[in-house]
Amino acid sequence: MSGLQFSPLLITPDTNVLVSGGTISPGAPSQIIDVWREGRLDFALSPPILNEVGDVLSRPYFKNRVGWSDKTIAKYVNELKEGSYIFPGTTSISVTFDPDDNMLFSTAIEAGVSYIVSGDLKHVVPIREFEGIKVVSPSEFVSKVLRINKST
Repeated sequence: MSGLQFSPLLITPDTNVLVSGGTISPGAPSQIIDVWREGRLDFALSPPILNEVGDVLSRPYFKNRVGWSDKTIAKYVNELKEGSYIFPGTTSISVTFDPDDNMLFSTAIEAGVSYIVSGDLKHVVPIREFEGIKVVSPSEFVSKVLRINKST
């Protein structure tokens, strides 16, 4: 990790966590975003992840549901970029059949994170651990790692 010093805990959140956490509350993804904004958690992201967040939020379904303008979407993506450690996310790796999921694992490996946090309960979370990186759902991360009660 070439001497980089991360604060308390470094994770790579999946796009679904970043989208849900930034737009929908309450819930575990929004609690993760809140803890990150408080500086008690660091994100390791990559340009491909940030691009995917922008792409997902720009889809008509999300724009209509959340009511975010292009400017608000760009502001949120920039907040993620400026407030996170950015890694290339280009290490060639094949963990799942989905290139977007592989990009998540690539970023996590490059950053040396402790956790990947994903809402993809079908393809990503069942992996549980990869090269020493724990793979957990947002609710698992909030309750077991951050130790936040559902009522918080």
